[in-house]
Formats: sequence, C-alpha cells, structure tokens
Amino acid sequence: MALTNEQYDALMRQYNHKQARNNQIVAYRTDEVYAAIPALSQLDEEVSKISVSSITAIFNGSDLQTAAAESRRKLSELKLRRINLMESAGFPADYLEPPYDCPDCKDTGYINGKRCHCFTQAAINLVYKQSNISNILSKENFDYFDLNVYDENYYEGNSDVSARATAQIALERAQNFVQNFKTKGGNLMLLGQTGCGKTFLSNCIAKALLDEGISVIYFTASELFKVFEDQTFKRNVNVEDLHDQIFDCDLLIIDDLGTEFPNNFTITKLFQCLNERLLRNKSTVISTNLSLEELRDTYSERITSRVFSYYDAIRLIGDDIRIKKVMMNK
Repeated sequence: MALTNEQYDALMRQYNHKQARNNQIVAYRTDEVYAAIPALSQLDEEVSKISVSSITAIFNGSDLQTAAAESRRKLSELKLRRINLMESAGFPADYLEPPYDCPDCKDTGYINGKRCHCFTQAAINLVYKQSNISNILSKENFDYFDLNVYDENYYEGNSDVSARATAQIALERAQNFVQNFKTKGGNLMLLGQTGCGKTFLSNCIAKALLDEGISVIYFTASELFKVFEDQTFKRNVNVEDLHDQIFDCDLLIIDDLGTEFPNNFTITKLFQCLNERLLRNKSTVISTNLSLEELRDTYSERITSRVFSYYDAIRLIGDDIRIKKVMMNK
C-alpha cells in the first residue's frame, strides 16, 4: 500500500512511541524487581559476562561450536534460575518482557523487512478513514448478537426451521468462519430481507477479525462503486491507494449489494473485484437483499457462477429487527 511521506512518518511515530513506552515499562519493572530480588541483578550481570566471554573465546581461536554450545548451556541454566527467582517472589515469568501491542513484529511495524499485518491495518485506518465503522463495531459485535430478537414462531415458506433457529445457525457459521479465517480464509454471501441482521452479522465478523490484526475494509455497494468510478473516470489520486487495497486487503466486506444502480460499469467492476480477489486468494463477505434468482437476473452469469461456486451462503429470515427493537423500547 502506497503512503505519502507524511502518512508514513505519522505511522512510524506511533510505532516509535510504542517502543519508547515499552522501554519505559521494562525499565520501571526492572527497578521494581531488582529492589525486591537483589540476586536477580547479579544473575543478569552473569548473563552479560557469559555473552562477552563466548565472543572473546571465539576470537581467541576456540572452537566455534564448542564455545556456542557451552554458552547456550550456561545461559539456559541462568534463565531457569531467573524464572524461579521471579516466580518465588510473586512475579510472572514474563514480567520483564515488553508488553507489545503486536507480538508478531514487536511493535516495529515490520517482520523480516516486510510490513506487518498491524501496519497494514493501521495504514488502512489512517488513509482510508475506515474508522467510520469503529463506533458501530463497539455495539455491533458477537457480544451483542441477541437471538431473542428473532421470532421462534416465524417460518418462511415450507421450511420447518424458525427465524431464531436460522439465526442460531447463521451465528455459529459466522463464528466458525472467524475462528478458521487465518488457516482457511473463505467467502460468505449473507442473504435475507431488509432488517434481518445481515449488516449486523457482517460487522460482528469485521470486529472479531480486526481484533486479531486482520486487515478489513468495509463498503456499502454504493460506496464501493463510487471508488471505482472516481478512480476510472476522474483519475482521483486520493482514491488510488484505496482502489489498490480493495483488491489486496485480507477481507473485503460489500454490504447491501443490489441497492446500487446496476449498469454495465458496475457489473464489470464487480466481476473484476470478485475475480481478482479470488485469484489473489483474498476473502470477501457480501450481504444482499436479493434472492439467488434475483442475483442471477441482475448480474452477469460470470459473476453469479463465481459466487455460487466459491461463496458459502448464510441466510437470515424474519421481520425487520430494527422496527421490532423500536417497538420493544417504547
């Protein structure tokens, strides 16, 4: 993802602040532990001496493997003694480890010279202003998914599965999608009439994956096609990075597909988006009020064939939950 120099510097200042914070915490805790366990400072001095002596031995012509093995043995013994001393004094074994926000990159933003997933998500939040859903996600997540708003006596057509039972199945499948996302990925199609909880469920998925450091971008269908329009016809440099990230983020959520005005441009861009993300093995969640038959009639066969082949459908049924909640709160 391309960033301006100012944007990159702003992100790196955040990481530098995290590292400085971690160093301060470790320094404070070190003083605290040394005061409680005087023997620990002496132990740490031994560790430093062993490290220096092993290097000196190598420069003096000692066998490299022998010196390294002896150094590892001594350091392992000292590490065990260190842990025993701390735990016996009531401190956790990792108390002097920096409290990283991201243990993967150790709050540097990089892993082996490549941007960490946490840097990618921070860049998304900074550049693309996707924090417009952050306030929503504080209330629309799995902790607030309430099955009681679904009528256990509501059935659709000839189905013998109630709205509440259907929602229970949808919830379990969404949670399973999140739990297996890092290893399996996958794509979801959330189906149902207006107000049955599709957007809420997609927000639950977004929140859970964001908490795990997965890069997520959320758009309504209209917003998505507006980005494509600006990038194609207006050559808007402000959306070029966003346009690229639509194809490359870990999870793209397209909400309310079918509410946009469909035309040759939107259909072409939708196919390009879905197809490219499949080729890149990137995951997508789509929610729509359209039935499978309406999807087939509205969009090209190339699109519906990919959706039917590569997306798992999750259906929600029932009355408009938003109206029901208003009535319940009166």
